[in-house]
Amino acid sequence: MDRQLAVLIDIENVGLGSTQWLFDQISDVGRIVVRRAYGDWSQASNSRDRLLELGIEPIHLFRSPGGGKNSSDIRLAIDAVELLHVSPVDTFVIVSSDSDFVPLVSKLRAAGKTVFGAGRKAAASATLVRSCDRYFYLEQSERAPSGVRRTREPQGDSLVVRATKSAMDEQGRALGSRVHQNIQRLDPSFDFRALGHSTFTAYLEASPEVRATRPSGRGDVTVEMTGAGSAAATGPAAATGPTAATGSPDPAVWGPLVEAAWSTRVSKPGESMAASSAASDAAKVLGAGKLSVSPYKTLDRLLDASQELRSKWMRVRNSIVRR
Repeated sequence: MDRQLAVLIDIENVGLGSTQWLFDQISDVGRIVVRRAYGDWSQASNSRDRLLELGIEPIHLFRSPGGGKNSSDIRLAIDAVELLHVSPVDTFVIVSSDSDFVPLVSKLRAAGKTVFGAGRKAAASATLVRSCDRYFYLEQSERAPSGVRRTREPQGDSLVVRATKSAMDEQGRALGSRVHQNIQRLDPSFDFRALGHSTFTAYLEASPEVRATRPSGRGDVTVEMTGAGSAAATGPAAATGPTAATGSPDPAVWGPLVEAAWSTRVSKPGESMAASSAASDAAKVLGAGKLSVSPYKTLDRLLDASQELRSKWMRVRNSIVRR
């Protein structure tokens, strides 16, 4: 069953600029059932159209004279705890760089929920990052494929490219059913029939940005990026290795990020995950299209390079097992 996500945004801390990018990153995790942004919207009325476009519910908090700056933080925390007890949400996405949210993250995780965080790397508290199951640095959305910083949120990728990227495994392939699911999460109005195609596979085959391969027998189609759509996934940005995603080639930097990504899949000692899934998560953290084109090539080399990973995980045949 798909996860049910709640995305709660501290708008005064992070703004709205990278929100669509964040939604793209989590589109393959599950269904976003709650989207809320907290702040004094009387001071940000020009964001109204962007809120409507993203389907976000604005939670307005007046800033009274002499009032504390933490009113939006408090309201966000109250709503998160309420959702914990009265909703089916099992994954919370707290969009803030503020360390004040560490107790909230700890409480949600202690209740058995998965918690992702997102914020600006320059302002993100190391304590908050370590407290989350996974943390997204929003600056990643502001880099073009060539490594040139963007001044606005990226608009170039088509819907099918965005959906395929979020569903790809370490070999750069995605199942057609997952791509379809992700497209509908990104754009609920999507209808391949309205675009003149009798099947979703026909829609994929008509796109110059992806290549759909039909199986020899029954089964799902396999989707891969073509040259027209793969530059961002396999071009210059991927070749920069760890620096592209983590800002440093140091295992002490990327090791905890890989560990956090793996922990979203496996949380108990003795449990395991497929080596392909572990490699895919690691490649994303390292900024590579797949692990084999990163500096570490294999999971064994990855584990050898990071004391953080080696102390908590081990390779057993085609699986990665939590110690």
